[in-house]
Amino acid sequence: MKIIDSHLHLPVRRNLISLKQQKAQLLLDLKRNSINKGIVIPDNVDESPIGNLKQCINLFLEVPNIYVLGTVNILEDNLKNKLSELRNYFSSNQIIGLKIFPGHDKHYPNDQRLEKFFKLCIEYDKPLVIHTGENSDDSKCAKYNDPKDIVEVAKRFPSLKIVISHLFWPKVEYCVDITKDYSNISYDTSALADKEVVLKTGEDKIKSSLEKLIKEYNKKVLYGSDYGICNIQNHLELINNLDISNTQRKAIFYKNATDTFGI
Repeated sequence: MKIIDSHLHLPVRRNLISLKQQKAQLLLDLKRNSINKGIVIPDNVDESPIGNLKQCINLFLEVPNIYVLGTVNILEDNLKNKLSELRNYFSSNQIIGLKIFPGHDKHYPNDQRLEKFFKLCIEYDKPLVIHTGENSDDSKCAKYNDPKDIVEVAKRFPSLKIVISHLFWPKVEYCVDITKDYSNISYDTSALADKEVVLKTGEDKIKSSLEKLIKEYNKKVLYGSDYGICNIQNHLELINNLDISNTQRKAIFYKNATDTFGI
């Protein structure tokens, strides 16, 4: 079965002292887990242990099975310059979507400063991926990425493809209920098999929420592991243990990502 991991970061470990070593480790771990393709998400700040956008693009330029998402930081970037930069990356096929980090960054997903970037994604028919849910040791940050604000974006921009990451853990049932009726919203499974997330959310709630999205609401769910932070094997097991058809499982592992990102 072919697999695309739609949510990867460069791994940060003591023995990996350069981005090239982190890249090599990522590629090795994908091969070990029979992952055919992957989508790497850079940080949205210049100095980061997981690499910034330019670094990740250059790092994977000659790796045909690895794709990169663009990132933006509306609190720090020169937005006019960033918009131009992302347009160039889209037009040259160096990025296949855009990731925003509300919760890590103190702004909401419906912030007006993001609207030009939404329109850019629509222009190139590429998705907007949105970080949601709590962060480790920080539950209050989730106020910045509540699905109710994502729904506002989905309503105002019905042709914008939106991918919700992490299912707004630990409130996964709320996330499903409030977003399930919007045809332009999809979901990735990143971090949903992480020990901290499972402990606080509940394994049964995670599985039943994913199964409802897939079986009852016919929603696109994309396999993602949040590798670099989380374990690939645990996320593969999560999908393999869902009560869904083999056709649906194949779509989660591969087809939904190809359709959503156009790869």
